[in-house]
Amino acid sequence: MTKMIDKIEINMINESVHNFRVGEFGVKNIEIDEVRGFIEVDYGTLEIGMKKVLIPLQNVEKCEFIDKGNITSEKSEKKLN
Repeated sequence: MTKMIDKIEINMINESVHNFRVGEFGVKNIEIDEVRGFIEVDYGTLEIGMKKVLIPLQNVEKCEFIDKGNITSEKSEKKLN
């Protein structure tokens, strides 16, 4: 299962913290791929090539994120009921 993310804060087991947000510092896309076991941050195509950051889920202690896709579908479901 893959989740599309708008904003994420990742606390690693080595106590470092990483924050990513779509639109800031060139971030184009953030995904959590539970099947492959990675958080993938995509910066898109740059002058030097494509830049991606892969963070193994096994190294993540805590992860907080905003998934706009779920908010939209929850609002749609409430309107239908």
